[in-house]
Amino acid sequence: MTKRILTFSEKGLWHEATAAGMDRRTYLRLMTLGGSAAVATALGLLPRAAGAQAPTRLFFKADYPEYFHKPWATELGSRWFDFTSYITPIERFYVRNRYASPAVNVGTWRLKVHGDAVENPIELSYDDLLKLPRRSAIRYMECYGNGRTLNWEQLGYEVQGGNWGFGAACQGEWEYIPIAEILDRVKPKPEARQLLFWSGLDGPDTGRPMPMDEVLARPEVIGLAIGLNGMQLPQDHGFPVRALVPGWGGAASVKWLSEINISTKRFWTRMHTKEESFVGDDYPVEEHGPDDIYLGVTERDVRGIGGTWQNTKSFLTLPLVIAKSEPAQNYVLEQGEVPILAAGNHTMRGYAVSPHGIKQVDYSVDGGTTWQPATLVPPTDLEYAMVRFEFPWEATPGEHVLMTRATDKQGETQPETIPFNLFGINCNVIPRFQVEVV
Repeated sequence: MTKRILTFSEKGLWHEATAAGMDRRTYLRLMTLGGSAAVATALGLLPRAAGAQAPTRLFFKADYPEYFHKPWATELGSRWFDFTSYITPIERFYVRNRYASPAVNVGTWRLKVHGDAVENPIELSYDDLLKLPRRSAIRYMECYGNGRTLNWEQLGYEVQGGNWGFGAACQGEWEYIPIAEILDRVKPKPEARQLLFWSGLDGPDTGRPMPMDEVLARPEVIGLAIGLNGMQLPQDHGFPVRALVPGWGGAASVKWLSEINISTKRFWTRMHTKEESFVGDDYPVEEHGPDDIYLGVTERDVRGIGGTWQNTKSFLTLPLVIAKSEPAQNYVLEQGEVPILAAGNHTMRGYAVSPHGIKQVDYSVDGGTTWQPATLVPPTDLEYAMVRFEFPWEATPGEHVLMTRATDKQGETQPETIPFNLFGINCNVIPRFQVEVV
């Protein structure tokens, strides 16, 4: 049965958007990018792609107004200032989608693994996947846009993207099938150049390639996730299967996976050209050519360097003051509002992340004049895992600026500034947390 494409007047579409929780800024941005079709697709009101007619909902998380702010209509930013646990509960785990979440029929779903650089293409059902060897590991997941807010608030850069604060980094226990199990079955050829994780269900243009040598360097770490925190993978997080690429930004861990293409050619997609890409004077344009495969983009869209590895960040469990940019919908503070803390002794807590592990975290309670080491809270030695830290503070009445600075096990320390990039990704400058003590 063919699904009828809905049409809307702009007034009617705005009504649909506001009813779904879309703010005016997001609505206008989508209209600018792609007109009413872009808004309707984001709301799940239009079909996603030929042959992929999964029903959709904006989110399947029923309680998202309580636990999240919304940088974008289809994004849920976690309230990092409420975090206390080592593992992030699923109901508080951030969601970064471009389109509404699809409800996939697992009975008809298939994963196709093919390409001109495999000897033995295969197609797997969900039951087939569940029969493969799997493992469990604690890994953090972080969007490339985590910390983007500091571009506006501290660096004075005008960048594009959602105003996440630090709400786009969470940690879970993932159950996954190592990609080695898939590669052993399809037998990549020596000339394989890239592996493409492709959704086919999350809109018409969602996928992400990786160099084959990066995949082969970590075949037991990279994999196909089927579970999170002891449960079946939730629908908002990619059920039935998503890629899992620890250390890279979350966009590389493509959700609602339906295809893996291993090729002798290079792939270019929306996700690593128009969104998670370093575009700016300090970033030369990646090599590309007419023989490459362009999926939903053109050669002109390759303007910088696609994001890959994440970097070292740290943050306190305090809300950020957002004064120079527009706070996300449902953010806990109004624009320019400063959080209030009672005078007295406090244990200040936070989280630090790096693909290479955290060596130390330093803190300042006087705006960076002096620094002292924070205490790392075990466990601190798990691979690709967030680390908690804490320090005592005798808070006296007045306005204060608290700062944190992490150093990873390769010696990378958070900088005071970074070069401009158009989409504000991987912004890991030392954060400044303003607080008023009364």
